[in-house]
Amino acid sequence: MWCSNNGRIQSTFTNHAQGFQCQGIPYPASGAVKPTSLYFVVTFSQCNSFTRWVGRTNGSQMAASWTLFYVDGNGRPQKKLKGADTFTRVW
Repeated sequence: MWCSNNGRIQSTFTNHAQGFQCQGIPYPASGAVKPTSLYFVVTFSQCNSFTRWVGRTNGSQMAASWTLFYVDGNGRPQKKLKGADTFTRVW
């Protein structure tokens, strides 16, 4: 993950969630980080969808809520799903 001095981040995200498409492919992720929170978005172009995560950091873990948007051919959201994940920092 790359983080600038102003808190902007650039990285990749690989989906391994059961029951969802676009697994095993790294996609660009971008967002922002603050001392106790993180926000990032991943566009899964091959699956016509994008997901945003918003979370609070607590040491090496981050609890995050997510919203997955399926889009039409013009990029307009058509359907959304919501859920939550817990991420663990790996060094």
